Amino acid sequence: MVLWSSFSLYGQEEVNIPDTLLLISNDRITDTIIRQLKISPDAVDKTITHNAKGYRRADMANKRVYLVDEAEVTYGDIVLKADSIVLNTETGVVYASGKPDSTGKISGRPVFKQGEESFESEALEFNFKTKKGRVFNLMTKQEEGYLRSKVTKRLDDGSLNIGMSTYSTCDADPPHFYVAFNKAKVVPGKKIVTGPAYLVLEGIPLPLVIPFGYFPLYRKNTASSGIIMPKVGQTYELGYSLRDGGYYFAIDDNFDLSLTGTIYTNGTWMLNAASTYIKRYKYSGRISFSFANNISGHKGLPDYTKSRNYRIDWNYNQDPKASPGSRFSASVNMSSSSFDRQNSYLPAEHVNTTRQSSISYSKTWEGTPFNFSTSLNHSQNMQNKTVSLNLPRAQFSMSRIYPLKSRNRVGPSRWYEDLQFQYSASIDNQVQNIRDSLLFTREVFDNMRSGFKHEAPLSLQIRPFKKMPGFTISPQVSYSGVLYLQKYNKQYVADYFDPELNQTRPAVITDTIRGLFYGQSVTASVSTGLSPQLYGLYQFKPGSRVEAIRHVMRPSVSFSYVPVIKGLTTDMYREYTDTAGIRHRYSIFEGNIFGTPSLGSRSGGLNFSVSNIVEAKIYNKNDTTGKPSKVKLIENLSAATSYNIFADSLRWAPVTMSFRTTLFNNVSVAAGGSFSLYGYDNYGRIINKFYVRQTGKLLRLTGLNMSFDLDVNRLLTGKKSSDQTPVMPARQERTISGGEDVMNDERNVPTGNTGILRDEYGYNRFDMPWTMRMAYNLNYTKTINKGILSQTLAIQGDVAVTKKTRITYTTGYDVKQKQITMTSIGIYRDLHCWDMSFDWIPVGSMKSWYFTIKVKASVLADLKYERRKDFRDQNF
Repeated sequence: MVLWSSFSLYGQEEVNIPDTLLLISNDRITDTIIRQLKISPDAVDKTITHNAKGYRRADMANKRVYLVDEAEVTYGDIVLKADSIVLNTETGVVYASGKPDSTGKISGRPVFKQGEESFESEALEFNFKTKKGRVFNLMTKQEEGYLRSKVTKRLDDGSLNIGMSTYSTCDADPPHFYVAFNKAKVVPGKKIVTGPAYLVLEGIPLPLVIPFGYFPLYRKNTASSGIIMPKVGQTYELGYSLRDGGYYFAIDDNFDLSLTGTIYTNGTWMLNAASTYIKRYKYSGRISFSFANNISGHKGLPDYTKSRNYRIDWNYNQDPKASPGSRFSASVNMSSSSFDRQNSYLPAEHVNTTRQSSISYSKTWEGTPFNFSTSLNHSQNMQNKTVSLNLPRAQFSMSRIYPLKSRNRVGPSRWYEDLQFQYSASIDNQVQNIRDSLLFTREVFDNMRSGFKHEAPLSLQIRPFKKMPGFTISPQVSYSGVLYLQKYNKQYVADYFDPELNQTRPAVITDTIRGLFYGQSVTASVSTGLSPQLYGLYQFKPGSRVEAIRHVMRPSVSFSYVPVIKGLTTDMYREYTDTAGIRHRYSIFEGNIFGTPSLGSRSGGLNFSVSNIVEAKIYNKNDTTGKPSKVKLIENLSAATSYNIFADSLRWAPVTMSFRTTLFNNVSVAAGGSFSLYGYDNYGRIINKFYVRQTGKLLRLTGLNMSFDLDVNRLLTGKKSSDQTPVMPARQERTISGGEDVMNDERNVPTGNTGILRDEYGYNRFDMPWTMRMAYNLNYTKTINKGILSQTLAIQGDVAVTKKTRITYTTGYDVKQKQITMTSIGIYRDLHCWDMSFDWIPVGSMKSWYFTIKVKASVLADLKYERRKDFRDQNF
């Protein structure tokens, strides 16, 4: 017996074919049969395939296919999966539903997927011909949020008309919060537009109603332009405010722009422009500019002030693959001196007193010793309001070459083959310590100093003794030349009239002569040095935890001599005589950028230094490997000084000493000191007389510094701070103890109904990860008459009260000022889909607090509550 069924395909007339030619599991018809069929014009335009793990049945009388247990239907790029599916082969309508268990929980929910769009529901009905459908109890993820709806209509363009719906970024079921609305329109990947909506928090409707809602949706790796909502605030001094509101322009995939502004009711306002740019394998960076009109006080009263401030930030990073051999980079951070003080809320920007900027370009030529670099530099002191600039600085150099070295030599090289030659040329334009208010005026160039310098040293390093590789002799001949736009002449005037004092007095008058002035010198020098290494080893008895202690000493002695070569050096020194007949020597290039290329007189000196390292090999207590570990007892202990042979007095330089070690692999200890060998007279002036002859003491202390830095947690527990990070147990159960979330595992045993966690012995279990670092610094400067001592203690760390609550703190104490330094305390609580934080600065010039609770997801970034007490408020 042959069964016949009506079937329509590819828009031709309806025909009857034997059911034996229908492949129910795959529903495909061979090409031969298809060519013989006439297809109905209202049929679906693509092949429908279906499958099921369990029950499958074709009802030819009613033209339906029934699929049960992991059913799946595919139509083009549409894939539908569910526990049960009924397919109408005549109308192209499919119905899918899940299967409830004995508890009412539904499994095998229908999952609809088309391209990147996907949603889940309890039941749905979809027409493959019209691309329309109805969805019941829908749940779909739209970027960062979850959309739930009782009744949804899907239109042929893929958009959704939904009713009785909620939207939330919380993935809990039920969600901790959501925005509820009766009607909405969803355009997947673009936006959700709703009618009147209200906020529901923990199942409680709140009286926060909006007439309509707009939720922008962004696909991955895409950006959209839009409004940046301002923050509403109020301060005692500036009044009410709208802060950081504006518009964001998503120009293209490589470039964006945001324009924001801030305005206060007292007249203060600020405009900001920022742009982030990136090109793959080329460059990336960010540039921003801020301009502020700051007003404080009340107009017409003495406390009224008005100032205009700016800030420029620019970062540019070139990808190393973009241009091998050349590199361009920028790091610009400049502002007016009062910008941070009047506009920034970051404590670090109020403490920082300097700003640095650099724009640089460098180029190297592969296979050659030549390279070139240039840069624009900026240095700013926020305390004294001064700025220094390099506009620009450039350098061309040739790295060391060996012109006499043989390329094809076999065997050891000759001594003369170590002859080295180098060349470098530099140009610089400097502006030093001008007021920042003059930065963009003509006076910048009026105060500019310019100069050019090039050098060409020719040197040789000789090791005369093979058994003493640390002994070297280094002769050198060097050419140096400078070019300046000015030189100076000094003249002593005995009866100079001082207009400020309104009287005559002796003075040295300096005349600046403009023009092009070149000076050169050829200098010869010879230096020699000896740097041996001495070792000492002490072996302990077998069985001791300490196997051996080794001492490494590196003494160093060097000598250098620079004679004067007349005839090849420009005369760049002059003299003037004062009324006492004393002759003073000076350079005509004194104060210029590169100084004077020659000393004008011979020089020579001896340099002495010694450094020490002490190490030990120690067996660990529970060691089973039999191998000791190396421990540095003293990382460095050194001393250094020098002796100037041709100085007329004070030939010995100060003696400097330094010490560094680490105790218990945790406590870093460093110390340094400076000592003078000379005494002083009754007026406190240093004289050419050794201190030991005055007092019987060899050295006179002039400066001392010490520092200690340690991890307190590691000191007390023996664990690193990173080891204190809480880890989620493998077996866990959530209980409530004192309002906090506590994770239970096999080691945590709740007792009774108290919720208190106890260990297996019945004791309360206390596990609160924490970190703490302490740093102590001491600086002592000894002048002739008095000593100046400063001591500071700094502490910072955090405490994980629970797995979701953390407290951070930073504080310190200034012993000299007898006051607590800037202290900040922060409390952070993870509320699953919300963040709550409280930051408090209780002491110092920035005394303030800030509280915020906000949704984590960026799509609802404006759903938050903030409270702030500004450091500018006078009645804090």
